[in-house]
Amino acid sequence: MKVLVTIFEELYPLSGGGSPRISNIIQGFARQGHEVCVAGGVASSDEEAKEYLGCSEIVRLKTVSRLDPHKMKKYLLAHPVNMFRLIRAIRRFKPDLIVPHNTIAGYGALLGARFSGCKPLLVLNLTDVLFEYLDDYSSGGWLRVVQRFGRKMEAAAIRGSDRIITISRAMKEIILEYGTSADRIEVICDGVDLGIFKRYQSDDLRREHASGKDTVLIFQGVIDPQDGPELLVGAAKKLCAGRPGTAFWIIGEGTAIPALKKMVGEAGLTDAFFFSGWLTQAEVSRYMSAGDIGLVILPDIVSARGRVTLKEFEYWACGLSVVAPRLPALEEVIEDGKTGLFYQPGDEDDLVSKIETLIDDRELSKKMGEEGMKLVEEKYRWDHLADEFVKLCEEYRT
Repeated sequence: MKVLVTIFEELYPLSGGGSPRISNIIQGFARQGHEVCVAGGVASSDEEAKEYLGCSEIVRLKTVSRLDPHKMKKYLLAHPVNMFRLIRAIRRFKPDLIVPHNTIAGYGALLGARFSGCKPLLVLNLTDVLFEYLDDYSSGGWLRVVQRFGRKMEAAAIRGSDRIITISRAMKEIILEYGTSADRIEVICDGVDLGIFKRYQSDDLRREHASGKDTVLIFQGVIDPQDGPELLVGAAKKLCAGRPGTAFWIIGEGTAIPALKKMVGEAGLTDAFFFSGWLTQAEVSRYMSAGDIGLVILPDIVSARGRVTLKEFEYWACGLSVVAPRLPALEEVIEDGKTGLFYQPGDEDDLVSKIETLIDDRELSKKMGEEGMKLVEEKYRWDHLADEFVKLCEEYRT
């Protein structure tokens, strides 16, 4: 089978976001002997990317850094170019199956399928509803126009796909509101690459960045405004007042970091916070291994209710217990009291209370981390999940 997989993000080297999921799906198709063409952002040579992914061809797409503060405007230039390149690739490659990541690539694939002269099966890999986020960006009226058009495009991609594979039952319920039917949607959760994320001996990092601290709390990933990371500062102020031995490590980068650093300084918490800046995934794993508790920060908004995020899987793979907001998709993967604790989204006091529970009961925290490690090994390995994805697509074609 000829398969075209596309993502309008940087796919290789892995940079978080959708790249771990899509790269593993590509490798899964290659393992099963399918001919795979990949359209995505690549910051390496084609040969290096093809060797890693196992694909036969790379079609380079324009990418915008997720860390760029002007990324919303730059997307408006990049996405039309990428749609044109994708349409051209579909017409030339003539795939039997197209797997686009999320709805913007899905819309481009839909257009390409219509004008390609072939009849590929379109299986949308949907992990997010993208245009809900724009409510959380403070910009001019132009963004409202983009949002209205984007929602129409998103709905068209969802309704026009032959099949949809998404990440949670909660996201499936959200997708249904866009006008598709339940029998066209399957759920395959996100996961973790256990070859990258694992428990390391990281005493050196602990000594260097948390000297004199007895507890290190980790918040990692791309730190964006729509996720409400400012909740951490309010919680830290309350927590550190009674527990000065607590350290907060922000592992990663993002457009919310400058404002977050300013808030930390104004709150007099500079000594309690460490900001790592951008790191490779292997480096992220080492830093997480030096921590005690992993934090997931998300607000109670539509797009967050369906997301499982990668954070908790990566925390578990490194042996950390997890404190996360009680949101529908996260409730599907975190067992409260066994692999993590839930707090009410946006509630600083409840977040502090759950963190204190794990600080006071180190044995409970350690056991939760161990249970999390078992869980990802048994259920949330990317290689196994990718094989499930490929099997579904093969069944769709028969």
